[in-house]
Amino acid sequence: MRVGDRLDTTFRVLPSDLDLLMHMTNGRYLSILDAARIAYMSETGLWRGLRARGWHPVVVAQTISYRRPLTLGTRYQVRTALIGVDARNAYYEQEFHVGELTHATAVVAIRYLDRTGESVLPDRLLGLDVEVALPESLPAWVGEWSEAIRTHTATNPRTMTSSRGTPA
Repeated sequence: MRVGDRLDTTFRVLPSDLDLLMHMTNGRYLSILDAARIAYMSETGLWRGLRARGWHPVVVAQTISYRRPLTLGTRYQVRTALIGVDARNAYYEQEFHVGELTHATAVVAIRYLDRTGESVLPDRLLGLDVEVALPESLPAWVGEWSEAIRTHTATNPRTMTSSRGTPA
């Protein structure tokens, strides 16, 4: 499987996934996204290359839109694809599907870090021994979203932290 292809990973809504309204809780969606990305990285060969170098993925931003609830016992697929990179991050699109109906859609910005916590540039990631078939460029809105988050974080004093990771 090539980096850029789509992978469907199957899950089922369990009792522990439910909130008081008896549908999958918002936080559980994010945990499932993590599991589906690991499956994607494993299938494409990225995971093996990452682990061999001591690199690991870290979520730096995500956005998710919910359309339909997932309820107890529902079997669903998360369709995952790496849709592109910029100078800092890799971007995954992930969709929750029951059959052909979309229940939620997410875009997740991932930064890869080395053993010392330094960023691994996406071109090094794509230089691993994997087959890559990415689109020519990121969708325009993803680039705009990413830039807006970077700009907001850099200029908002409430999100600034000291060198120890504590609020400044």
